[in-house]
Amino acid sequence: MTTQEQYVARLSTMVVQKFGRQIVTLEDCEALGDAVALVTNIKLDGRAFAPLFLDSAKATAPRPVTLSTLTRYLGYSSWGDFCNTTIPVPNDKTDLVSPPRHWGVIILTIVAIIVVITAATLLLRGSSHDTTTHNPDMGIIANEVSERWLARTIEHCNALRAHNESADYSRRIEVFIDEYSNELYTGIEADIRTTADMRGVDISAADALIYSDSIASGCKAMCRALYSEIESR
Repeated sequence: MTTQEQYVARLSTMVVQKFGRQIVTLEDCEALGDAVALVTNIKLDGRAFAPLFLDSAKATAPRPVTLSTLTRYLGYSSWGDFCNTTIPVPNDKTDLVSPPRHWGVIILTIVAIIVVITAATLLLRGSSHDTTTHNPDMGIIANEVSERWLARTIEHCNALRAHNESADYSRRIEVFIDEYSNELYTGIEADIRTTADMRGVDISAADALIYSDSIASGCKAMCRALYSEIESR
C-alpha cells in the first residue's frame, strides 16, 4: 500500500465514523452525498464516492475533487491539510511517516502558501496603481487554484516518499521535479483561466502569468524540500 492509499484509507474510516454507518451500497453513497452537501454545500454524485467504499469500484482511484470534498466534510480545509495533520493507516510500523518528515511537509506547505500570498499581494498593490479596475474575485480565484495545486503537490511528494529508502531516491526526485515543472507552469495558468471563465471574470495574460508563476514557485519549493530529508537521514 502506498502512502497515498494509506491516507485514502484513513479518510474512508473517518468518513464512515462521521456518517454514522457503514457505506456498502450505491444507495449508501447517495445518502453520503446528501450528508456531505449539507455540510460543504458541494453536491457530488453518489458514484463519486464508490472508489472509496464499494469493493466493486476500488480498482478506480477517487477523483481529487472527491477527496477534497470529503476532507471538508470532516472539517479540514483541503486534502493537503488532511494529509499534513492526519496519520495514515499503516501496513506496519515502517509504513508510518516519521514525525520529522511529516513536520517538514507542514513547514514547506506554510512556506509555499506564504510565497503565493506574497506574490498575490504584490499583484493587488500593483493593480491599484494602474488604470485598470482590479477585480477582487481574482484573489478568491488565486486561492482556489493554489489550494488545488498545493494539495496535488503534497500528494505527489507523499507518493515519492514510498521510495525514500531506495538508492536512486535523489534521482527520482530530480526527474520528478523536471517533469512536474512543465505541468506546473502550463497547468496552473490554464486552471486560473478556466476558473476565471467559470466565474465570469476577465483576466489579462500578464495577471494570469504572475499568479501562475507564484503558485508554481511555491509548489516547486515543496518538491525541493524532499532533498533536505535525504540529508537528514
